[in-house]
Amino acid sequence: MSYVTINELQKYSNVFSDNSELQQSYIDSAESIIESYLGYSPVDKIFSPITCLFEPIIETPEIIKLTVLRIAALLQSESDSNIGVTSKTFGDSGNRTFINTVNFEKYLQPISQYKEIRI
Repeated sequence: MSYVTINELQKYSNVFSDNSELQQSYIDSAESIIESYLGYSPVDKIFSPITCLFEPIIETPEIIKLTVLRIAALLQSESDSNIGVTSKTFGDSGNRTFINTVNFEKYLQPISQYKEIRI
């Protein structure tokens, strides 16, 4: 079970592709990165809450869904020989910002409150 759908990724990234398997792999990879970071699968906790120090998650928080979309879109942007770095040009100023897409830490920061604490 996924946190987001291919349709949601397409709308978020504004990249529409006939290759649904590839787009699903971006989603699956993003979810794997998040699950590794959190130490559990939020989707699994929806259906089988475990005893823990925090309230079990009843539904996947929107911030986790948004994080999946962000990371999946970054993984998608690495295609066409843009591995590891993507850029954004800003209007008339000509400013260009390069973004390191390999380090997901800043995208994972907003969901840090959901990390599993092991004691």
